[in-house]
This record gives sequence, structure tokens and C-alpha cells, in this order.
Amino acid sequence: TAMELFVFSSVLLAASVVSASQQSIGVRGQLMCGDQPLSNADVKLWLLHTFPRPDTNLATVKTDSQGRFQVSGTDSSMFTLDPAVRFYHRCNNKGLFDIPNLCQRESTYKIPTSYISQSGQVQRWYEMGTLNMEAKQKGEETHCASNPIRAIGRR
Repeated sequence: TAMELFVFSSVLLAASVVSASQQSIGVRGQLMCGDQPLSNADVKLWLLHTFPRPDTNLATVKTDSQGRFQVSGTDSSMFTLDPAVRFYHRCNNKGLFDIPNLCQRESTYKIPTSYISQSGQVQRWYEMGTLNMEAKQKGEETHCASNPIRAIGRR
């Protein structure tokens, strides 16, 4: 009957909500542009998803005057998170049509799942150390806020 189906569906929904747990991830490090600190770069912590679900931005920070950053976030999920940190910067940026500030360079680094804390607080930070962003990174992309195709699912 419809009532039995409703009760069964409600029990399944309640079980899935109960099994979802808080998971936290934290990343810190320093960005350089050659021998100079890369200040004011955007550092975004993302949860990667498979198409068609867009990636989720957990947190965004800017590097300080020394290029240092610390970013963390928490999500409730019944599945293991797939975290990544993305850097958006203009170090050694040739730019679109050689106009340097039109777009930013975007580099993505996946974070090992062993750094995910099964709580609402970061228990173990992923230490990225010092990264020199001057050279082009493998898989690097160009991020242009004015490009609506590239902006889908990004915040």
C-alpha cells in the first residue's frame, strides 16, 4: 500500500541521515612566485564530484603578505570526501591574448584521503610546504571569471 511504501521510504531516509557523519580537512603551506612570496592569491578547498554534480567549494582564503595560507572545511556525508585545493594566481601569467590580468592561472592538488578527520575539527593538517608557482603545473588551467563555461560549478 501507499502507507507502507511511505513508512519504508521514511525509514530509509532516516537511516541515511543518521549514517552521514561530519568529516573535516585542512591544508596549509606557502606559495612563492620565483623568490618572492605570492601574496593575495586565492586558495580554495574543494570537494570533487563526478559529472553532472558540480564540485563543492568548502572554503576560500587569500595568501598573506608572506604567501602563507591555511584553509579548512567540514562536510556531512555518508561517503568519503574527495578533497582538493586549488590555487588561483597571476604569477608568471602571460594571460589571454598576452593581456596579463584578464585571467588567472588555476592549479589543482588532490589531498590524500588519509588527512580527512572523522569529526567537525581538523585532527591532522595536510602540510603542502613551500610551492613555487612560477612554472606551469601539470593539468593547470586558465580561470576567467568572464568565461561562463569555465565558471559553471565554481564559486
